[in-house]
Amino acid sequence: MTRTILTIIWACFMVFDATNVAGAGLGIIWGRQQTQKLLPSMVVDLILANGVKKVRLLSYNSGVLAPFFNSDIDIVMTIANNDFSQINTIYSAREFIRRNITSIMDNGTNKGIRFTSICIGNEPFSLQENTKNNYLPELFHTFESILDAVFEYQIGDKVNVTIPHFTDILKPNISKPSEGEFHPDYRIPILRNLALLKQGDSPFMINLYPLLHLRQYGYPLEFGFFEDGKNFTIKDGEHVYTNVFDAVYDTVISAIRKEGYSLDVIVGQVGWPTAGDEWASPETAERFYDGFLKKMAMNKGTPLHPEPLEAYIYSLVDENSRNISRSTMDRHYGIYNYDGTAKFKIDLTLKGRKNVIMANATGIDYMPRRWCVFNPEMRLDPNSERLMKFYERACTKGDCSKLRYGEACNKLDLMGNYSYAFNQYFQSKNQNESECNFDGYAMIVSKDPATKECEFPLQILSTLFDRKFGEMMLTLGNAGESFNIKPAMTTFIAPFLFILYTIF
Repeated sequence: MTRTILTIIWACFMVFDATNVAGAGLGIIWGRQQTQKLLPSMVVDLILANGVKKVRLLSYNSGVLAPFFNSDIDIVMTIANNDFSQINTIYSAREFIRRNITSIMDNGTNKGIRFTSICIGNEPFSLQENTKNNYLPELFHTFESILDAVFEYQIGDKVNVTIPHFTDILKPNISKPSEGEFHPDYRIPILRNLALLKQGDSPFMINLYPLLHLRQYGYPLEFGFFEDGKNFTIKDGEHVYTNVFDAVYDTVISAIRKEGYSLDVIVGQVGWPTAGDEWASPETAERFYDGFLKKMAMNKGTPLHPEPLEAYIYSLVDENSRNISRSTMDRHYGIYNYDGTAKFKIDLTLKGRKNVIMANATGIDYMPRRWCVFNPEMRLDPNSERLMKFYERACTKGDCSKLRYGEACNKLDLMGNYSYAFNQYFQSKNQNESECNFDGYAMIVSKDPATKECEFPLQILSTLFDRKFGEMMLTLGNAGESFNIKPAMTTFIAPFLFILYTIF
């Protein structure tokens, strides 16, 4: 309760705008592209309860940072791709670092937030991103400006600056890691990136998606896991690769070395989805993590990098608003469901224990047991263009990825499909009754329409707080507002804020 109240206080009255390699170890990613958000305080408690000491934030929101004060958690913050234009000069970068890093960071004397790294974007080189946005020109202005600011404020020994990359920066159609090279289309900007990393004594960051790589290279499922005795391996000179993680990681190492650089390589994202592919399930995800976490616990690297690795699990919770143009899997990488309930059993403490039940989020309150479903009194015409437009509208705002072939809700009949879509939209709108109509095709019911295989999720109350209070901080920050709260004020305003939270 105390942490929750403090989160409300900080989120309402403080604004900071955005956020050295701490060493090898395991971290976790907290992404927030979802319509159902846990309170930041709940997330910090969840992370601490599982013994994780490193967190990478995929987006910056000042209200999100408050619970990390004095938490002893290392924070990797991210400047989003679409924010480059706001922080691409030396002046704006220095102001950004002053307001959002140095003023709140733990410096050994004054407790605060322990920043260890600043990521400039996330996969901004990727073909998918640049086809739409061409981030590269502003990307390097931002990188160079932030690097300058880090050294200007003399925090370069504590905070490094890097760029997380997707593996499409690598040359395609290779058969073994030693053939690794950078894609010809990316080589020039990559060389500029490598030079800046060396200048800042910063690591190279690569995002790995083992299941996606299995599909890309045509490898068998067993190559995604870490058990011995496999039928499929890759022999590369004196090295033998028994899993896709090691193979792709060392492909990156080879590409960097061929350009004359020797840099640490951090795994910025690694995980296994639980839906979105025939090989994606809680069972296969648990199998992957069981082997991967044992590898991390034993401080085992790869054939080309035998030293301990630093890697960030992707991710803490599912993100049902993520772009799925690359794959529907992208919405199902969470080791937790949207409401903070664990999907499977893994040991994040790196003690090698089996069948460990992860801590679940506490203090979760759901909205009333109300669902929006297809109105059975209306004619169900499968050829109705009007009805199809309603369906498409609902699925644009809500997440309908579990209705796809092979997914948990794919066996619903036509009416069930419409009901699922309408409900996803209704819940994303915080059960606003006016959002469950669709010209009479939808109605609100109190009986759960879920089937044995398909859940119809309810919205969680913390999302209301997040939208009414926490997210407002980003708006104020962008408007240039700055608030400071003195400790003595908390006694006065905490009860008031809690009442507001419960009312609204």
